[in-house]
Amino acid sequence: MSNVSCQDISHWSDSVFATAYGLTSALGLPLNTLALLYFFRCAAVRSHTTVYMKNLACADLLLAASLPVRVAFYAGAWHPKAPPRLACEISGMVFLINMYASIFFLACISLDRCAAICFPMKSRLSGARRGAPWYSALVWLVVVGASLPPYLYLKLRELPEAQQNANTSNISCIRCFEDRPAYVSDPAALAFALLNGCVVPLATVLACSLALLRSVRRSPAARQDWPRVRNTVAVTLAVFALCFLPYHMVLLLMAVGPTPRNFDQAYHAAVPLACLNTVLDPVCYYFATETFQKSPGVRAVRNALITNTGSDVHQRSRGNH
Repeated sequence: MSNVSCQDISHWSDSVFATAYGLTSALGLPLNTLALLYFFRCAAVRSHTTVYMKNLACADLLLAASLPVRVAFYAGAWHPKAPPRLACEISGMVFLINMYASIFFLACISLDRCAAICFPMKSRLSGARRGAPWYSALVWLVVVGASLPPYLYLKLRELPEAQQNANTSNISCIRCFEDRPAYVSDPAALAFALLNGCVVPLATVLACSLALLRSVRRSPAARQDWPRVRNTVAVTLAVFALCFLPYHMVLLLMAVGPTPRNFDQAYHAAVPLACLNTVLDPVCYYFATETFQKSPGVRAVRNALITNTGSDVHQRSRGNH
């Protein structure tokens, strides 16, 4: 959070952000809830890959549940001088945890599928895949451990400011979510976040995707799975490109030198894009899991969409005649 002048506390973009976060939360909550119910209740999808999908859905559900805090702030539901500070801080930390948990779990899913399809006869890899629950626990440990230091750093930095404000009559307005991440000002911390939080996972996903596509194309037995594998790879890469790359590119540009105010606006615009993964990840489940596509709930939704689309086309054609 940052302290700003009370004279210009509202911005034209606040309504845009409130709408974006509201739609993401409204879609992300039911989609990820249904995905979790499906993964836990359907025995046919209990595999090493779905262990990572369950954890990914949990992370997305947690973020979707925290987004109403951002909606309330940008919609002006709180007095600008006294927003609930703890809610702002927790929501910001949940965002970081979800983003990096999503990145790592998508990389784990790509690695697991690559090992299963490209090296099915490797006993060592088969044994390593059975450690999916332990790898998932390690991912949570890493992302939570990496998200706490920035939070604690901001708390320690705010102590002198809070003491100074207590001794004066000037009370500045507080804007949630307005600060750049604390590690932007630390080159070593930023390099660590960019390398391990974006570059390495993205390189892993790219390498696994290329190996997966090459293996499926070369195998006559697996060629029937080509459309599903191709769609899964395309959706996973799209999630990275749309949700995670803009955020980290803005951070990189902020760190390389003096940046104008437009970069702060770009950062605030990149955060809703990063949150959009809560809606796009269930699309990955749909393409990656064949039984998920054939489940009664998904089939009913798909049939309803097809029926509505067909009826609309029929009505338009009748109107033209």
